[in-house]
Amino acid sequence: MNNLSIYGVIMKHRRSRTIAASLSTLLVLLTVILSACGGSSTSTTSGPVTLNYWYTEGTAEAPVITKLIGEFEKQNPDIKINAQYQPFDQTQSKFANAAQSNTAPDVLRSDVGWIAQFASTRYLLPLDQYVSETDQKDYLPNALAYGKYDGHLYALPQVTDFLAIQYNKAILAKAGITSAPKTMSDFEAASKKIVESGAAKYAFETSGASYFTLPFLWSFGGGMIDANNKVLVNNAGSVAGLEFLTKLQNQDKVMPGKIDFNNGYNNMVNDLKDGTTAMIFNGPWETSNILTGSAFADKTNLGIAAIPAGPTGVTGSPTGGHSYVAYAGTKHPAEAAKFINFMSSTSSQVEIATANHTLPTRESAYKDAAVTADPIISAFYAIRNSAVSRPVIPQGGQLFTDFDPNIQAALGGSKTPADALNAVAEKWQQLLASK
Repeated sequence: MNNLSIYGVIMKHRRSRTIAASLSTLLVLLTVILSACGGSSTSTTSGPVTLNYWYTEGTAEAPVITKLIGEFEKQNPDIKINAQYQPFDQTQSKFANAAQSNTAPDVLRSDVGWIAQFASTRYLLPLDQYVSETDQKDYLPNALAYGKYDGHLYALPQVTDFLAIQYNKAILAKAGITSAPKTMSDFEAASKKIVESGAAKYAFETSGASYFTLPFLWSFGGGMIDANNKVLVNNAGSVAGLEFLTKLQNQDKVMPGKIDFNNGYNNMVNDLKDGTTAMIFNGPWETSNILTGSAFADKTNLGIAAIPAGPTGVTGSPTGGHSYVAYAGTKHPAEAAKFINFMSSTSSQVEIATANHTLPTRESAYKDAAVTADPIISAFYAIRNSAVSRPVIPQGGQLFTDFDPNIQAALGGSKTPADALNAVAEKWQQLLASK
């Protein structure tokens, strides 16, 4: 959920053309020039194949991706990768628009929540013939499940993630707290001690985005949408979870009373980095940045623990991540699949994990010494059972459109938690009915 912002453009797509020997040098030159501009790649009769690849890793995460692309090109001199950065928050709609106009890239790094939507609209190439059953068994089940739709495999997972408590050990110790809270009751008590003791200005911060609110809903027995498409977001457990969060904010006063929703994510991360706040819920993608903060000059000061359990012992953290997909209209499906298999291979996942402190999606990657030696990866892997899959439905990528503003309305005080979640449920029911 891991962190983004350079602007890219969707390049122009051209259809394949056969170049006869009699074509003029000018036309050949024009074809070569156009081939560098494209969406989906264009076939030529000679020279290497060029695949257009959209990636969404931010500035801190991208170097290892560039390195791996170079390694792939060395191993496959007949395939060139035209890698184009796309801002994460624009990529879902950008790819859909490009696919509708037949100008999509050959390969995309997709959020796991978009895959079912793209597959249901036939924007993606089925990968069944390019990935063996044996190879599929090496992937973490939850991560691979997002890549399957209607009996076919459409994606191979690159990284997986989920939220955990990320906390400043020194602040908790200053407040007399010796370990991370294991229950929501402990979480509230610890938060009060931190603020009352003056150990930090805030005990906890959240961004205002619904994704970071989900752990509270799940811990109190709520949810999103179940396997039978029953909406759970406004059940009694979900309402109790959101009421607990607003209680931390307005009654316990252990978090900011007013959240700047436009900058909420950056604010909570920066406040953890400089010691203004003691705890946030966040994923492994942000740890490299967090560790650059003044509060973590000693890297071991960053603690990672599972989301606290609610009153009945239930806990939950949304499973996220990114996967590689190929455009259904690619002119080079075999080459696109070859690139995807390389980027999601064990060796590539190990390189990405150790460079970015992200979580691999292959079981074999967790047996690598470099991965097991990484304290951040090891800490998240140890609490992986707290992760909960989001709904794998075509509408999955659209669920947060109405979720975010209603959570913000509850945190901003313009709606009660019950009213906010009822509004979300009504929109989701309409969305499910529109399939």
